[in-house]
Amino acid sequence: MWNFLPTTAKKSAVATFAILFSLGSLQVASAKGPRQFERPALTRDDFNRLAIQANSPLFWAKDNNSDKKISPDELEVAGTAKERKAFVKAKKFSSKFISAYRDLVELRRRESVAKELDAGRPAMVSNDLSNVSAADKAVVKELIAAGKVIESIYQRQIGSASLTRQLRKADAASRALFWRNQGPECETPVTRGDRFCNALPSFDKPKSETYPAGEKLDKGLCKKLEGDGNARQLLDPFTVVRKKGNGYEAKQLTAVYGKAMKKVAKHLRKAAKALKSDKSEAAFIRYLKATADSFESNNWSEADEAWASMNAKNSRWYLRIGPDEVYRDACQQKASFHLSLALIDQQSLVWQKKLSPLRDKMEKMVAAQIGAPYKAREVRFHMPDFIRMLLNAGDSRSPMGATIGQSLPNWGKVAQEGRGRTVVMTNLYGDADSLRIQREQAELLLAKDTYANFVDDSKPALMNTVLHEAGHNFGPHSDYRIAGKMPKELFGGPGASMLEELKAQTMAIFFLPVLVKEKMITAAVQRQAYTKAIFWSLRHMSRGMFTPGGHPQPYSQLSAIQLGYFLKHGGLRFEDGKYAIDYGKLPKNIDALMTLVGKIKASGDKAGLKRLSDAYVSAEGQKKIHAKAVADVLLRYPKASFRYSILY
Repeated sequence: MWNFLPTTAKKSAVATFAILFSLGSLQVASAKGPRQFERPALTRDDFNRLAIQANSPLFWAKDNNSDKKISPDELEVAGTAKERKAFVKAKKFSSKFISAYRDLVELRRRESVAKELDAGRPAMVSNDLSNVSAADKAVVKELIAAGKVIESIYQRQIGSASLTRQLRKADAASRALFWRNQGPECETPVTRGDRFCNALPSFDKPKSETYPAGEKLDKGLCKKLEGDGNARQLLDPFTVVRKKGNGYEAKQLTAVYGKAMKKVAKHLRKAAKALKSDKSEAAFIRYLKATADSFESNNWSEADEAWASMNAKNSRWYLRIGPDEVYRDACQQKASFHLSLALIDQQSLVWQKKLSPLRDKMEKMVAAQIGAPYKAREVRFHMPDFIRMLLNAGDSRSPMGATIGQSLPNWGKVAQEGRGRTVVMTNLYGDADSLRIQREQAELLLAKDTYANFVDDSKPALMNTVLHEAGHNFGPHSDYRIAGKMPKELFGGPGASMLEELKAQTMAIFFLPVLVKEKMITAAVQRQAYTKAIFWSLRHMSRGMFTPGGHPQPYSQLSAIQLGYFLKHGGLRFEDGKYAIDYGKLPKNIDALMTLVGKIKASGDKAGLKRLSDAYVSAEGQKKIHAKAVADVLLRYPKASFRYSILY
């Protein structure tokens, strides 16, 4: 919401564990283009440029037939006719030429790998737990071990696990890319469309174990599953899909990943055993045991119940482990395995005390703003806990950036009854490099009067995150049903994911005036929060509406919709290449968008969502919001790539 591969693991009086990589996603297809000799075909310019670098006598004179592939009659060789024959025999390329060509492709691939890696700026999340109790150290040890197994399962889900053996002979940069992205394919906007950006010289594709072997993972397969008479079972987040005769069948996660899931369960039970004498951690022990059972049964309801009963008052630990988010799935339907481990930041108790009494009032406000058919319901979720991250693994470990807020679970009784848990990560993006780069970017994109409300103080951005995550629990939620159908059945997986995030982010800024009225924040902080929210949207928009494989990016798309709507209705202006906020008009724009988005979700209005998306997410829509101008500015800067260090 927005191979756990350690590079160091030393044992001494105080064990040191460092995790130095970030998470990847399934890329189901590379950018299209010609291929030659089982590799992406080099352009003529690249061929000749790289031949010089390789000290090769080869020269591609002219693409006579315009097929963008070199032919024997187009090749020239510096030297004698005899030397040419080593590369072309009987008007055909020799094995020596094919080998030389692949060497040039390898040079081109490594250039792209370096470019991809340079698009990330290393940022370390360090935590010293050397002074904690022996029991706590044992817990950390077991959860680190569980994280390794989680990553092995996750890499099977996204299809990269079968490719790891090829890394043995790979160069260091390519290994670093694979480990950071948890797969061979590139993730950053700067390499989008680059067919040579791949961690593997073979350019092999990931093969997900989530869907049937041999099936092309594209929109066609997703639509076929959505239209199947057994769609509800096939799209269940806790299953995999397999072929059965001429159709498909759903199998439990344990049927495919059962052996690895049992290993995770074993580590969780060992962690619970280590804490058995600590009566203050009864809630955490219950969660560890319940989740261990869930990893063996694939029934996650008891784990969710135990997790929802944990809070900042009854445990110093935060742990979420299991299958949750769907964003990295090819059809955005299947839950990916992850682990997030943190310690509770006691600041959360202050904000919970302030915000918890407002839950019913906020839900009634949302219901009144949306109108029929939505009706206010009882909400009992926890207001956000603040947590200090120790470790992310699997789907939680991003190649670039990291989740700064999350509301879970997404399904089941706990979600349906609004009893989920919301957290905000407080120890990310506060480093000097992140703050400096954000200031530079904001000054380039925001008009002078608007930039005056852009501050280093974390409070405005923190408020937005808190309210975004709380917003997932208000109004029509992920398990909300219309005529018996869930949002993903009505809008499709990608549409439902984007709409839920759009709802939550719109609520984040919709609720700001409430906090002013309740005297929790000042009007000045409200303006600063609006400014940070617009800046957040600009940054997400710059990453593009789709991944290189063609999957929708929910945050980028919701950002485009918000920016476009505000520009159209006057709350935002684009002047002299910069964005200016009209702080008088913006709140009215937000109210209107809240009504529109809430009504679309509450009524299952698929056509309404399409109209909104077409207006601003389409190629023409992106012109209205000046997406290219924003990307040209922001993509000059590398994005934070988080690494994790735990000393214990």
